[in-house]
Amino acid sequence: MKLAIELIWGSDSISECPMLISFAVENYLSMRDRQEFSMERVHKYSADKSPVSSPWKRASVSTVAAIYGSNAAGKSTFISALAFLGDAVRNSYRRWEPDEGVPVMPFSLDSGSAEQPTNLDIEFIAEDGVEYQYSVGLSASRVTHEHLYSYRTNRRTILFNREAGSAGDDEWYFGPSFRGPATQIRDTTRDNALFLSAAAAADNAVTRPAYRWLTTALRVYNARHYEHEHSQLIRRLNEGDQRFRDMLTNFLRHADLGVQAVSVVREELDSDRRSELERLIRTVDPDEVASYEEAIKQSEFALSLSHRGEHGEVALPFELESDGTQALLSFASIALKALDSGAVCVVDEIDTSLHPLLVAELVNVFSNPRVNDRQAQLIFTTHDVSLIGRGGGAAKTLERDQVWVVEKGRDGASSITGISEYRSPRKEENLERGYMTGRFGGLPSVSIVQELLRARTSSNNFDDEDQ
Repeated sequence: MKLAIELIWGSDSISECPMLISFAVENYLSMRDRQEFSMERVHKYSADKSPVSSPWKRASVSTVAAIYGSNAAGKSTFISALAFLGDAVRNSYRRWEPDEGVPVMPFSLDSGSAEQPTNLDIEFIAEDGVEYQYSVGLSASRVTHEHLYSYRTNRRTILFNREAGSAGDDEWYFGPSFRGPATQIRDTTRDNALFLSAAAAADNAVTRPAYRWLTTALRVYNARHYEHEHSQLIRRLNEGDQRFRDMLTNFLRHADLGVQAVSVVREELDSDRRSELERLIRTVDPDEVASYEEAIKQSEFALSLSHRGEHGEVALPFELESDGTQALLSFASIALKALDSGAVCVVDEIDTSLHPLLVAELVNVFSNPRVNDRQAQLIFTTHDVSLIGRGGGAAKTLERDQVWVVEKGRDGASSITGISEYRSPRKEENLERGYMTGRFGGLPSVSIVQELLRARTSSNNFDDEDQ
């Protein structure tokens, strides 16, 4: 099984690549204490230790990262924090009601955290090639702080600073590099709205690259809801993007599914279904009417995959395809869009419905400079330890500094740790064995069999006493 996308992918020049560098979260759901995550390579573990010889412009920043941990450890919480930040930047000014505060979700298992703000800090490279650092603090009622800095050189440039004052009024500072009606935007920014969100509504050019990265280049997906991507896939195929269609077909043909082609077929909606969708349109926010009308239009189309048959290709109804095939089609669409734009794909539970070899190939797509010449990134949660093993003597898919582990303590608070922080006695340590033996944490402590036996024994003894 080999996804030979590099055969028809690639460009002659490499532009600046939007990338995530680091992210920190504090007091969000199970992440009570400040937790820091980084995509920067650790020199001694980097597969390419010489940035000069690398085909990537940012060889010091990884294109892949895997997050392991037991069920309910907090892996999805970490992904949710990234999604929450992007949603707040996109919607706080337009969608959050003035008198309803901030929809923040702090740690709730102790008495003090609920009264403390949630803090989110992110560092990234936007499409203009500039490195930005954005930091926000959010309480249940308001924004407690908001900072945006840029790094065109090694020196920090302050674009704006915002701090909640003790008297309830915000204290503001705009750096010399800020251009535009700062006072006007400031005066229209509510206590419970982000200035970056308000600046986007005013089409401020200085903050536009940071806003666009946080709302467009950072894309968060839940693999269990893979079907949500199908409407996007139908739309792009209907737009006649032949290059995308060829790439997608090539992807599927090399995934060993027997799929030869993907197409879109039209299915007329029955009157009841159309009436239901039209009723929904009348009840939604007026700003969303256009998108819902587009959804109705898209509902008339369905995907169809052609398979090898005894006498040629046979098109099958999409609903007959397996969950694995439907999921892979979604991930293929997501991956190809990311490779084309240099986006950051964050996927929760990537191994849902996918064979481990397909997951490994998806990771390899993002790790290959020939395929991924725009240095798109893939960050995902998984339980698949084969990605860090060396089965059959083959090289492992992930390096030490690309692997993170989430663990939940007895107090219910989650922590995330890069396994490169653990000292290794050997350069070629078997990471899979180390993880499965508990060296890096993140394993469930289970004793289901023993507890059931104990319960059954106690129940039998109780029944004997009754007799």
